[in-house]
Formats: sequence, C-alpha cells, structure tokens
Amino acid sequence: MLGKQWSALLKLIQDVSAVFSIIINSFLILLILTKSPKQLGAYKWLMIYISVFEILYSILDVVYVPQHYSHGPTFLVIVGIQHKLFGPAGLTVLNSFYWGFFGASMAVFAVHFVYRWLVVSENPLLETFNGWKIWIWFSVPLWYGFWVCTGYFLSAPKNATSHFIRDNVKEIFELEFDEYIYLCPFLYERMEDGSLQLHVMPFTGLGIFSATIVSSIIIVLVFGYLCYDRINRLVATTQASAKFQKLQRQLFYALVIQTLIPFVLMHIPAAIMFAFVFLDIDLGVYSAVVSMTIAIYPAVDPIPTLVIVENYRKTILSMVLLLEIKTLKILFQECWAASVKRTRWSVQQAICRKFNV
Repeated sequence: MLGKQWSALLKLIQDVSAVFSIIINSFLILLILTKSPKQLGAYKWLMIYISVFEILYSILDVVYVPQHYSHGPTFLVIVGIQHKLFGPAGLTVLNSFYWGFFGASMAVFAVHFVYRWLVVSENPLLETFNGWKIWIWFSVPLWYGFWVCTGYFLSAPKNATSHFIRDNVKEIFELEFDEYIYLCPFLYERMEDGSLQLHVMPFTGLGIFSATIVSSIIIVLVFGYLCYDRINRLVATTQASAKFQKLQRQLFYALVIQTLIPFVLMHIPAAIMFAFVFLDIDLGVYSAVVSMTIAIYPAVDPIPTLVIVENYRKTILSMVLLLEIKTLKILFQECWAASVKRTRWSVQQAICRKFNV
C-alpha cells in the first residue's frame, strides 16, 4: 500500500503544481510584454521562451503522470495506462518526450546564464540574440532534447529488464505488468554464478544523462561567476548608467535564485538517484520524491523574477493594493447599508411606540 499512497500524493502535487505553473507563468508573460523596462532588450523574449517551456512541461507532467522508481541497478519512469488518453505505444513516446524535457531544461539553465554574461560584458556575440539569430539560441535546448532518443532507444523495455522489475513493481504498486509502461536503463544484472553482465546500451544512456547534467552545472557555475565578477566591476565604475547597473543586479539576483531552484529540485535529486543506481542501492518508492520535485519546479521558478525585478514587483504590489481598496470599499458599503437599515428600523420602531401604532 505504501506505493499507492506515494502515487496518490504524487498525483496531488502534480495537479496542484501544474495549475500554479500555468497561472504564474502566464501572468509573468503578461508582465514581460506590458511592464518590462526598456533596458531589458532581447532578454524579455528569452524569459517568455522559458515561461512557455515551463507551461508545456507542466501540462505534459499532469497529462501523463510519470513516476520515478529506483530498484537495484536501474531506475524506472513508470506510467499507468488506465484512464489515459493514449495507449501503451503513445504513452511510451510521451515518456521519452518527458525525458527530453528534462534534458532540455538543463540547456535552458545554461543558455540563461550565457546570455546574462553576454549582456553584462557587452560581448559582440550579444548581437546573435537579435532578429532571426535568437532562434539559434532557442534551438539549443532541442539539442539537449536528444534525451528523447536516449530514453526511447537506449532505455527501452527489454526482456531482462521486465523480468527484473515485474515482481517488485507488482508488490509495491499492486500493478500487473500489462497495467503500465516504463522506460529505464538496466545497467547490469547479476548472473547465477555471481558474475555481472554489463548492459552496454543502457549504461551508455545513463552516461549521456549524467554528462548532460554535469555540463549544465559547469556552464552555470562558470558563467555565474563571470556575471558576478563583471557586475561588481560595473558597480565600481561610472561607465554604466545607474539604471543599467540596478537592472543588471536585479536580474542577476533573480538568476541566482532561479538557479538554486532547479539545482535543489532537479539536479540534486536526479544526481542522488543516479548515484544510488550505480551503487546498486534501492531507493524504492522514495524515488517518487524526484517526480515530485520535478513537478514543483515550473510552479516556483518564475517567482524570483516576479519578486526581484522592480517593475514587476511594483505592478504586483499596486494590484494587491487596488484589490485591498476595492475590498475595503465593498465592506464599507455593506456596513453603511446595514447601518442605514438598522437606523431606519430604529426610527420606525420609535415612531410606532410614540403613536402606539
């Protein structure tokens, strides 16, 4: 029953996170289009691109309801086939696209930081974010999206994998083998004589996954430091305008927090699961934490931008203040109407008593 309880909790988190993600990211897109400072430049298109990406990620997550599960030298992304719009073949394709979205998100973080460095360093390559050339940068996450192929081909179901996971999945999730589909890299299996048989293709797939995450982390750390160093030098000089310096600091702080969010919610959980798989240690149903954190990520990622960028923050505060004023006005009108009604009633009662009516 523990597996079913975790699955129910995961479904709740995925549904709530998807709703918040769609609302918050849509609101951020509206603010970017209508309230962005002029100094933002092409960055607003990059932010819109990221928000659209996160909306699509959330929709895929809630429609197809994936669940991570670690068992020995393999981890699975399981999808139940009951009450789904697609059959097993379609769900397997969606499963691979889910893997692709995770890989693409690694590239999104990297492009984000590279752009910030190009801006603060006034690098000539910044011109590549203008006009049609910006689509070259927008295509970079698609290159990382080769996780789709890696998941579909290198981590496809095999007889050995199915034999290894069948009984365990049935025991934990109470699912028969024909009630779910899965993708997973089954790294190796222990033979009857105690020897290990290495599965080269899945091992290669997991190596690609690990290299993608590591390369994303390296790019973020390197360009993050370069941004930090450059912004400190900008503040120390009078060459840049005060507004430009202030905006760059705001965007950098937002970027740092936005990096901590995926680092905590995506990089670390995935890295831990990969490490446990390599070490042949079961995480069991607790692997569902990875699914939960991935579902939460698109819902919380836009928040730093909304809070830190001054134009957006002031707009939100003014909207909240206006809402409070309207609420107080309605309450005042209701109280005034109730007071007038009571006064009229009291006057009528007094008149009736005076004239014995």
